[in-house]
Amino acid sequence: MNTKNNMRGDFTKIREYAEKCHNDANCEYAGGSYMIHVDKVVYVIDTYQDVFIRPIDAEITKAATYAHDCMEDAKQTFNNVSEIIGKEAARVVLRVTDVPAENRLMKHLLTMGKTVEDHRAIILKMADIWANATFSKNLGSSMYGKYVQEYQYRKPIFQLGLKWYIEYLDQEILKQLWAELDYAHGVKGTYLNLKLE
Repeated sequence: MNTKNNMRGDFTKIREYAEKCHNDANCEYAGGSYMIHVDKVVYVIDTYQDVFIRPIDAEITKAATYAHDCMEDAKQTFNNVSEIIGKEAARVVLRVTDVPAENRLMKHLLTMGKTVEDHRAIILKMADIWANATFSKNLGSSMYGKYVQEYQYRKPIFQLGLKWYIEYLDQEILKQLWAELDYAHGVKGTYLNLKLE
């Protein structure tokens, strides 16, 4: 693995690192392993990897996906994460890591400002949003209503940001991914490629 610039992936080792970080930080997801959430986000990235025109972008994004909450929730630094997944993937993680703020709306708005600086970070965040919405919907959690409300401002901001990266993303596949998110958030639509279980 090249940890100086871009990772060249041993995703098993990256997943083990993420699992250890979350376990050591006592992170849980719905009372179970935090990797339930991480694996759902990876599932979306795997399913929609062809949205990236450059294969290296898919590889970097997948590495970042495993570690996407390591800085925010598992007390890892940029350098810690970079040593495992490489600097380029760690920069993607940094762009989706929440900025501390006085309330949830401000946290999201401040974070989205840096997320839109990288098309890979936007796609990763879209996958994260899908995983949170579908999991909470299936669980009957009250968080689902919050996710639906937040989607109303997240979607237009991310769509505007993605216009800067048209040459890096397959636009037809991107439309399918947006349809997945719309469906997960109760927006009318019929396209459904991802499984909700």
